[in-house]
Order: sequence, then structure tokens, then C-alpha cells
Amino acid sequence: MTKFLSLGSNIGDRLIHLDKANLLIDNHPQIDIVSQSRVYETSPMENKNQDYFLNQVIEIRTEILPLELLSIIQGIECEMGRQKTAERYSPRIIDIDILAFDSTVINEKELTIPHAKIKFRKFILKPWTDIASNYILPNSNNTIKELLDSISHFDDEIREYN
Repeated sequence: MTKFLSLGSNIGDRLIHLDKANLLIDNHPQIDIVSQSRVYETSPMENKNQDYFLNQVIEIRTEILPLELLSIIQGIECEMGRQKTAERYSPRIIDIDILAFDSTVINEKELTIPHAKIKFRKFILKPWTDIASNYILPNSNNTIKELLDSISHFDDEIREYN
């Protein structure tokens, strides 16, 4: 079964924040990281008046249910110092989103799976192609690679981070 998370950071030592989030996720007794994409530096979307992000996609193995997984990753964000603000798309130490959870489709106030804006975000699709380019979202007929190709003309920046 396939479960994917995205990780992003644009405050402080972004790479250290991604590494710590990966460690906290993998150290959870009911979660194992199966694979990790490379790390990409990406321009901010929506709110352009902030620093560039580092982004990564990981595949995990777990028997935890989606809402419980959401609670765990929100706990990790909080532990790492993320402050929830009323302003959407604000800078953040860490942002962890559930992108896909097996063939599950959820449309609830607190959780939408697959993540609602995947199809329009290079910063998710590009790293995802590193680990599962042929994955097809439950609500789509296109692979992750095909979705990325369909937005290649978007002007947001993305480059591998070294």
C-alpha cells in the first residue's frame, strides 16, 4: 500500500528541519519511511513575500488510520516549533502534508486526501517523481510524471538542492 507525505521548510536551517522531521516520523513506532525523494529548493507560491522553501516527498509504511496520522504529523510540526497562524501560506519551520493514503479519498474539513492542490504544485510533483513517477492518484487518470509535465509551463522555480 502507498502512503505519501510532503515536507517543506522555509525558516532557519531548512535542511536540518527536513532531516529532523524525517527522523521524528521514522522514529514513530508505527511508521517506517520506505523511500525519500531528493530535496528541492522552490519558490514560494500564493504568498510570494517570503523565503524559498526546501521540499521533499517521502513514502511511508503504516497501519495508522488517516486522521490518526494527521494528528501525529501535526504533533511533530508542533514539537518542531511550528506556530499555526490565521494567515494562510505563511513562512513555516516545517509543513507536513498527507498527499495520498492508499486508494483512500477523504473530503472532510480537517483532512482532504489526495491533497487538493497536488495537480498544480511543482514543489510536490517534482520530488514525487523521484520515488514514484508512475503512481496514479485515486482521483486521477494521470501518473505523477504526467501531472508534472502538464504544468511544466508554470513559472514557479524548482531546482535540486545540494
